[in-house]
Amino acid sequence: MLIAVMNKDHTSQSCAFDVIVVGAGIMGASTAYHLAKDGVKVLLLEQFAIGHAKGSSHGPSRIIRLAYDTLDYVALAQAAYRLWGEIEAESRQALLTKVGGLDIGVPDALGLLGIRECYEAAGIAYDALDADGIMQRFPQFCLPQDMIGFYQPDYSLLAADQCVSTYVAQAQQHGAQIQTNEAVREVKIVGDGVEVMSDRGSYSAARVVLCAGSWVQGLLAKLDLRLPLTIHKEQILFLKPRNPADFMPGRFPLFIHRFPGTTSLGSGFPIHHHSAPKFMIDRVGPTVSPEDSDRSLDIANIARVTAYATQMLPDLTSELVEAVSCRYTMTPDEDFIIDRHPAYSQVVIASPCSGHGFKFGSVLGRILADLATQGHTAYNIDRFRLNRF
Repeated sequence: MLIAVMNKDHTSQSCAFDVIVVGAGIMGASTAYHLAKDGVKVLLLEQFAIGHAKGSSHGPSRIIRLAYDTLDYVALAQAAYRLWGEIEAESRQALLTKVGGLDIGVPDALGLLGIRECYEAAGIAYDALDADGIMQRFPQFCLPQDMIGFYQPDYSLLAADQCVSTYVAQAQQHGAQIQTNEAVREVKIVGDGVEVMSDRGSYSAARVVLCAGSWVQGLLAKLDLRLPLTIHKEQILFLKPRNPADFMPGRFPLFIHRFPGTTSLGSGFPIHHHSAPKFMIDRVGPTVSPEDSDRSLDIANIARVTAYATQMLPDLTSELVEAVSCRYTMTPDEDFIIDRHPAYSQVVIASPCSGHGFKFGSVLGRILADLATQGHTAYNIDRFRLNRF
């Protein structure tokens, strides 16, 4: 998809906007789209190129699922599905592929039984399976007998890179101004509005929405706000299967493996926009700074994930097709931060989302647009408020 953006080499002049969105990952792209569609004069600023691989929104695929162990997350996921469908219809882009999914683990795995309770409470169709039932339905697996699983047919894959580029393109179609390779250095409070200082100049606006991912801390520090965020460099592997057809959508499900006593998750994806299935064990990567440009491979983690995946799926080989990294920017409770600045209501904050936010990008963009223009939203975001810290 071709996206025309402004890449100015000269210093920009001060220009007034209704809302400036900082950061064009999935949260910022969706926010700019919803604002522009509402008729708001919006500027979207991105310090790198659209679709860059330095943050948390890049790659061929992300999970979208209803599998949460609290009903507020389930309701938000249901809204996200609806809004992904709307952007697909408007853009005529296929962004979501239904593949079905499994949540697996031993019965005392953290959150596993809570998923079943939420399925029941929300009236969501699912199948409860023991290890033999899982392996009968999906013979690619070799599982211990004490494992159980819940299969849910609405589990889907989102084409991550395409989702971001589609939202940016549609935002531009609705009149948003997009500027890339322009880093924001500071947000200044000017009366009831803001002045956004970039490395090219300054822009004034009534509101600003900070969707800067792991870089948000530097901007908030200058606004006297420090968030308890930790940035991890996580790693994703693509492993070559003996028979690729066995790992295609329809034959092989998305799966999330939950472990006792930890929020770390093992996961596997069918082949999607790639030549091989994707695997990871998350929330185990080293702590890094936003400016850390190291994308070197973690050999020990590659060995760990390869051993994990090939033991569970004997038809995988240990041949590494590709390894890539992404950033998880974590809150202590692993919930998002979606709120207005406690002292400056014209500053809306969308935190990095602790490794499970991409699926909600469609609805969080709507929420952030509402907070910027109305100061409130119809969606339940009580869990994500700043005052919990």
